[in-house]
Amino acid sequence: MHTKGFKIFTILFIVLFVCSCSKTTLYLSPYEDDSIHAAKKIIIETNDGRTLELKNSTVKGQTLIGYTKYREKIKLDYSSIKSVRIEKTDRGLAIVYSGVALVFAWLAIGVATAPEPPPSKCCPFIYSFDGQHYHFDAEPYGAAICEGLKRTEWSELEHLVETGMQYKILITNELEETQYIDEIKLIVVDHLQGTQVISDTMGRIHTISNPLNPRKVNNSRGENLTPYFSQRDGIFWQTEIERIDPAEKETLRDEILIEFPKPVGAKKAKLLVNARTSLWGAQMGERFLTLYGDALEDWYADVNRHGPAYHKVMSWYLEEELYLLQIRVKTKTGWKTKGTIFGSGPFVSKDKVYTLDVSDVPGDTLVIKLTPPANFWNIDQLAVDYSENLPVNITKIEPVMAIDHRDKDVSEVLIATDNTYLILPEIGDSAEVTFLAPPQDQSLQRTVILKACGYYDIHLDSVRGKPRWDIIKRLYGEPGFTHKFAMDEYLNWESRNDEN
Repeated sequence: MHTKGFKIFTILFIVLFVCSCSKTTLYLSPYEDDSIHAAKKIIIETNDGRTLELKNSTVKGQTLIGYTKYREKIKLDYSSIKSVRIEKTDRGLAIVYSGVALVFAWLAIGVATAPEPPPSKCCPFIYSFDGQHYHFDAEPYGAAICEGLKRTEWSELEHLVETGMQYKILITNELEETQYIDEIKLIVVDHLQGTQVISDTMGRIHTISNPLNPRKVNNSRGENLTPYFSQRDGIFWQTEIERIDPAEKETLRDEILIEFPKPVGAKKAKLLVNARTSLWGAQMGERFLTLYGDALEDWYADVNRHGPAYHKVMSWYLEEELYLLQIRVKTKTGWKTKGTIFGSGPFVSKDKVYTLDVSDVPGDTLVIKLTPPANFWNIDQLAVDYSENLPVNITKIEPVMAIDHRDKDVSEVLIATDNTYLILPEIGDSAEVTFLAPPQDQSLQRTVILKACGYYDIHLDSVRGKPRWDIIKRLYGEPGFTHKFAMDEYLNWESRNDEN
């Protein structure tokens, strides 16, 4: 890959990309796993002349794995791949993303020795049935790593289609963990055509009628980040690792300033966020747990009964902004935290709404500050809507049938949040869940939102020996040490992979 010919090809690609009139094409290296995971569809050209369209793609070692539209699993060794690309058909994106394409292209020149991304441990995978095929569509309650941290999440199922007056989803365990699903419901929302409906973190439904993009997005160095945040396109902002020095505390957090227009006198704003926990952020959840060694079960027990360990870990999540990201708003009296963005699993990112009190924000500009810790967050889009919520029709439907991998109907345990669980302990365990679709007024638009409650237990075969209380004490008690520890772990992991 380090050849003059390849570099010339890359430069030609950039020129063609910027000049494109009708199609935007992003060429990726297989190692750019975040972009591959984020893309709904990637197009592979192989050295033997084949062209493959793959969905739900991932990277493992030197192999790219994805599924055809017929749900056939395809595995391709890097040596057989000529190119990986994402194609878009919006002319306006060509100029906006030329800078992003430049980054991708130059990364492709120099990543031949990049390490394999670490395995992620997160949450159940939810697939939606479109009448012919299942599509990977949701990944609820990230960071719910034990029963005491169990939570409920609401996620739009964008690929779900009514078939024979039914909706079907597939719940699967595809990771080294045991999954505990307490409740599964569908929230069917019929709303005015041309509007969008999005849930907040409490399950309240909000309508989006007039979303406004940021006027300007800058980082602390004054660099323009606006193209990353202006629309949902699967191209995520993330930390520039090469700028991080663990010895310099100020480099271990990013600072992002986002300016939105604001009607004078506005009292409330609906902040639309599409963000997710990064792959490394998900990996660090496992690494933090291993620090407890043979005291891990005691820690789990204290968190599960909401003892001191529970309150300590929740404060830690928020203060260090690992899986909870504070929304700070510039007011008359300075910066105030007005809300908290919840992280999700690292593979699927869903829109969420956060309602902000902006009554103390002067003038016609709303300024929001985010300070994500380095390498923990990916952000796709931010927008704001000041419109009042419009009337909607909401129907909540329970499963009528849920057939697991043993051909047993487990629907009874999924009807309510009551601590009775569908348990999926092994990779390959699954359940196909069926719902009866309510009648639809054809003059209205329909959105279906998944309500999922549960948690997961990561399989940690390596947890042995004495706890590292020295490190644990600093994680909880020394502001910023968590970020340094996480970045040191990442750089050590990267170095070990480079040596191999």
